[in-house]
Amino acid sequence: MATTANYAFSSDGEYFAHCGNDGKLKIWDTNTGRLKQEYVSNFHLSSPCCILEWLYISSRTTNTSPSPWKKRRRKSISEESIQKGIIAMGSTNGKITLYDTTTSSVTAQLDGHSGSVTAATWSENVGFITASDDHHIIQWNLQENGVKCKWKSGKGKTTSLAVSTDGNNLLSGERVVKWWDLNTKQLIRTFTGHANQVTCLHTIKMTSGNNYVISGAYGDGYLSVWALDEQRNERTSVASLALQDDPISVSANVSANSQVMVVVVTRSGQVQLFQYQPNGRSKPLKPSLNIAVASDISQKDEVQQISILNAMLTDDQKLLLAYGTYLNPTFEKVIPDFSDKVQYLVRSEYKRNKERKEEISKVKSTIIEDNVEYLPPGIIETTQKKSKNSSGSQLLLKDRLENLSLSAESSSIGKTISTGNNRTQLLIQGLNSKDKTILSNILLTKNESIIKNTIAKLPIQAIGPLLKELTILLQGKTYTSKIAVRWLEALLTTHAGHLLSQADLVELFGPILSSIDAKLALLTELSKLKGRVSLVTGQISQTMEEHDKDVTENCLVYQDSDSSDEDGGIEDEDLESESDEDWEQMSNQEDEALQDDQDDQEQQNEDVKSMNSDHEDDEFISS
Repeated sequence: MATTANYAFSSDGEYFAHCGNDGKLKIWDTNTGRLKQEYVSNFHLSSPCCILEWLYISSRTTNTSPSPWKKRRRKSISEESIQKGIIAMGSTNGKITLYDTTTSSVTAQLDGHSGSVTAATWSENVGFITASDDHHIIQWNLQENGVKCKWKSGKGKTTSLAVSTDGNNLLSGERVVKWWDLNTKQLIRTFTGHANQVTCLHTIKMTSGNNYVISGAYGDGYLSVWALDEQRNERTSVASLALQDDPISVSANVSANSQVMVVVVTRSGQVQLFQYQPNGRSKPLKPSLNIAVASDISQKDEVQQISILNAMLTDDQKLLLAYGTYLNPTFEKVIPDFSDKVQYLVRSEYKRNKERKEEISKVKSTIIEDNVEYLPPGIIETTQKKSKNSSGSQLLLKDRLENLSLSAESSSIGKTISTGNNRTQLLIQGLNSKDKTILSNILLTKNESIIKNTIAKLPIQAIGPLLKELTILLQGKTYTSKIAVRWLEALLTTHAGHLLSQADLVELFGPILSSIDAKLALLTELSKLKGRVSLVTGQISQTMEEHDKDVTENCLVYQDSDSSDEDGGIEDEDLESESDEDWEQMSNQEDEALQDDQDDQEQQNEDVKSMNSDHEDDEFISS
């Protein structure tokens, strides 16, 4: 069975292996649910595991036993073949580590890829085959721990592999499905029909001898069934299986009546079962049964869903499920009930795990009810009991007054100390009610004293919800990210011991670490952009300064009429004095001009009179 994930069931379903982001390989016994083995590689941080596959290699052992038919003690040698379970872990640096489950040790390390291992598959007839980012497919020789055959897969990235049941054909998934001949390593045919990278491949062989392959990709919403028949020139799928979500694993089983049972685990944590019989093209088939696991520990109207991690069909036609979390998964065999479209499994596994841990540790946790009200130290009022044998009445009046003044000062000092600069109660109310207004008013603060005091008085039950809110702030813009970093620093400094003891530590800090890595990846580009912008702004400012130096005098001066009161008053007085003097001079000049005009007029009148008198005298003489 092919895999493109870091978890897988063994072929017999006895064990379940998972290698997480921390590089720790864990193997559970599915019958008891206990953790059997655990292994951590030396390079788990620099080159984490990205692909996991179960291998089975036969090893011969010699047993010596005395022969009863001989008088002398002789040894007869008998050879027995034992299947050793080996887990192959492909890393991001291209190397493959082989871990032997029988000896709990690493037996070999395969080196042949130059890029990250992207897909792997195992077949008893062919052996171990892997694909990588270097666009090559390698068939390994596990007896010598070397490369048996290596050929180029193409220009695309191979994300899934599968070998046919007879071992003659190999299927590789990119955006298309390629059909290879393993004997000649030649490409037989290419199947097109997926819009995204093919992540799931599974081959089946019918009782009639016909071979088929089932493929699935993220974002398509269906599985495609292809016929592996060289005589048919058709490159389209013979059937489609409709899905409700993206598939993460596919397995199938063929019954005696040529009916195919397909099991699909979706990203939403549910299992879909299809009953399919290849008989030509048909419409997209809907699932015959949907299986979901729910938890009943809340005792509320809404039931919390438990995610199904992986599933496989066993030989007894039962469905083996692994659900819960990878830190403590739960395994169960279920008989599919096709009488209804949906089969719900209500389990209280989380509660049993908690009780089991308490029994082992012999430490009972504090029972906290839902109606608990958290009070910060600032509002706790202390009352002092009056002593019966008080001798205050026997003191003098002067001593009483001194005692009153001292008690007042001490009480005032005590009040200032007990109030505290924290907002713990408001933060708890905001986390419980999920009120964005309250949370924004509390969290969006830069006062370090408030942050430290609030975190110091915060109960441990509120740490988980606070981390989720800080994750949302950290994924925001620069301002909210800076504030979230301050809260995270105070939280880690104060509650580091409690956080390290949490089982879901990886789930809590996984989004935070991914956000930090994403922001650090952009830091180099932002620094380059900042340098370029500062260079451009510096050139612009230098040009403006040179331009200002060229301008020596003002082209236009404008004085606003609305000036200050003092300046305005002085200017008005000067203007009034100057206008009065000008008016007096103008009036004097006008008077002088008027007097001159009058004198001229009188002189003219006298001249006219004299002329008239002379004329009359002339007329008289003539007469």
